[in-house]
Amino acid sequence: MTATVPPITAEDIGRRVLKLIDSLHSAQDLAPEHVEQATGLRVELNDDDPNIYGFGGKLTEQWSYSLVSTPDKLGEKPSSLRFSFDDTSRGQADRAPICTPDFDGYSKALTAAGFAATPMQTYPGSDAWYFKRGDIGVMAYAQGKADPQVGPVCLSRLVISAYA
Repeated sequence: MTATVPPITAEDIGRRVLKLIDSLHSAQDLAPEHVEQATGLRVELNDDDPNIYGFGGKLTEQWSYSLVSTPDKLGEKPSSLRFSFDDTSRGQADRAPICTPDFDGYSKALTAAGFAATPMQTYPGSDAWYFKRGDIGVMAYAQGKADPQVGPVCLSRLVISAYA
């Protein structure tokens, strides 16, 4: 269910997803038409359940991205979307291609959009933050921990939820 899109950079897809998040105010805004309008990318619907939809593509030989709806039950409208950068090499791919903006850049963009930030409890070696504005919540997960020798902390995934 991955719609084919022209080549895109992590910076471009990140900017589009942040624009989408800023435009969300309720679960109605998670509709595929709104996702398309906010991101400028074509959303593909699942043939068996039109409440399952999304888009994705290849960034590099080792990295891809996707944004998919996540309904709680088959046949129900989704209450969340999941955006992720995926290491398709199944190894330790260089994070540089997905690290613009870095995790801090996403955090700053969300707080500038009016989201309140709270650190989340995670397992050792990982980092995550919860951002909330009105009825919209965003869980942001980091790719690795801060290590000056490795480079900046990069975004791994976002879980974008609407509570009303």
